[in-house]
Order: sequence, then C-alpha cells, then structure tokens
Amino acid sequence: MIKEFELTRVECPACGYRMLDKGDEAAGLVQTKCTRCKRVWEVELETGNFKQVSGKPITRRKGDSDSS
Repeated sequence: MIKEFELTRVECPACGYRMLDKGDEAAGLVQTKCTRCKRVWEVELETGNFKQVSGKPITRRKGDSDSS
C-alpha cells in the first residue's frame, strides 16, 4: 500500500518566494539559497525555523512593527 503524505511549501522569510517543498516527515537541517533575493538560509525542517547564513540583512519597511 502506498502511503500518502502532504507537501508543505517553504517560503523565503525575506521576500516570500518559494524555496522548496518538504514532506510531512522531513527532518534535519537544510541550507538553501533563495533564487529571488539570493540570501542563504538554514532551515530546520521539523520546526520551520530559519537562520540567515549569508546575504543582506533583512531591513524593516516603514510602518512595520514587532506586534503581531
């Protein structure tokens, strides 16, 4: 029997561009480069946490706030 699984779209936290799709059982760390903004990210696949490895720092736009 074939097991079905879901794919989750992983987007660049800087520009929102799709970087990869991950399976629901994916685990570990992956380094990937956004083809749009050229930043390199380390992605923790289980939690979805991002850490910027290289590229320009993310700057806040006028009107952005910390409160979500």
